[in-house]
Amino acid sequence: MDQTEAAVAAVPPPVPTAAPVVPVDLTVIKKRLGGGGDMAVHDSSGSLAFRVTAADAGGRGRALLDASCSTLVTARSSEGGVWQAFRGVSSEQKDIIFSAKVMSASSKRKEVHVLVPPRSSFEDPKPSYILVGNPFQRACTVINGNSIVAQANLPYKLNKPVYSRRKFRVTIYPGNDNILIMAMIMTFLVQK
Repeated sequence: MDQTEAAVAAVPPPVPTAAPVVPVDLTVIKKRLGGGGDMAVHDSSGSLAFRVTAADAGGRGRALLDASCSTLVTARSSEGGVWQAFRGVSSEQKDIIFSAKVMSASSKRKEVHVLVPPRSSFEDPKPSYILVGNPFQRACTVINGNSIVAQANLPYKLNKPVYSRRKFRVTIYPGNDNILIMAMIMTFLVQK
């Protein structure tokens, strides 16, 4: 055995890495009261992770930006109460990420079905994701099949809720796309 064969034999095989097993906690702070939808999203260390702003001057949509203010997702409403989310600032069908439609709404509960193309459509009885909750109280559960994917709720201190609708927490469970989940929650919270 020469030196090159010995060097190759001495290299250990790569160790497989597991997917993260810790949920991602994000804190969302609404910038101003009233009809504006500007929000700042911070990670658990307090660093800015995302921003949510109006997509255009008319305020008919929302944009999810990263920390450097690059547009990740733009969501716009269309006829019939359907929201469509697109990659970046695009509005072309080839760049669609998901469509969301309010299926039922009352003063205390709202249910939104989210369809991720090309696997699902509004004719399909089984949506890709279901968002259930109360936008007024910033409470939302994101469900995929029989699994809870993420949850949004008001923060708690010593088993008592902190009653400020300007600040809430989003917990995204491992194995899920943070950008997709934040874009879905962003459209869920829009009161239109």
